[in-house]
Amino acid sequence: MPLVSWAIRGFRHSDANRLTEINPTFVSPTVLRVHKTGQGLEVGWRLEEVVLAEPYDKGAAYDFTPEDVAEIAARARRPDCLVLVAEAGGRLVGLLDLEIIRWNNTGFLWNLRVDVAHRGRGLGRELFERGVAWARERNLRSIVVETQTNNVPACRFYRRLGCRLVGIREEYYTNRDLETGEVALFWAYTLSDTAPDAFGAPV
Repeated sequence: MPLVSWAIRGFRHSDANRLTEINPTFVSPTVLRVHKTGQGLEVGWRLEEVVLAEPYDKGAAYDFTPEDVAEIAARARRPDCLVLVAEAGGRLVGLLDLEIIRWNNTGFLWNLRVDVAHRGRGLGRELFERGVAWARERNLRSIVVETQTNNVPACRFYRRLGCRLVGIREEYYTNRDLETGEVALFWAYTLSDTAPDAFGAPV
């Protein structure tokens, strides 16, 4: 059966109960292993892509929880947030959820989720570009997004879009992220070198 084209629109109140129509899972044949070196103030991290004996399958762990849905719906009502959905064939297949962080004049991308059956066709890029245009209109200096070391497909996706890896946080999910193998990675997409920073000066 051929895939149906999508339509992107703003989030509606009724969409809250439909977010679970999106299947956001992923499977990755590789992971990024974090190697930590040094001590004290002279600490470094190095990433190594490792091929797994069996692909990593996220399963249902990315599914929308009631808490996720409530937070997204709340942001959709705020003027400093952009929440868009993509619809195809009578169901939701994509979500963009972007919030302005005032103190450092950036946008934080809480969610960019594309249904697994609609990937590889440009929907994720289109949603991201909609977010970039919205952020530029508001004179933000960058967009920041978090991925995980076991979600290599997402890392490659943001890198293709022009994002740069700008940070690693080894205790973002638990106090033992280096042991569990799921470590937070932060990416930045620069919007303008002349946009004001949090203190009103150009960066």
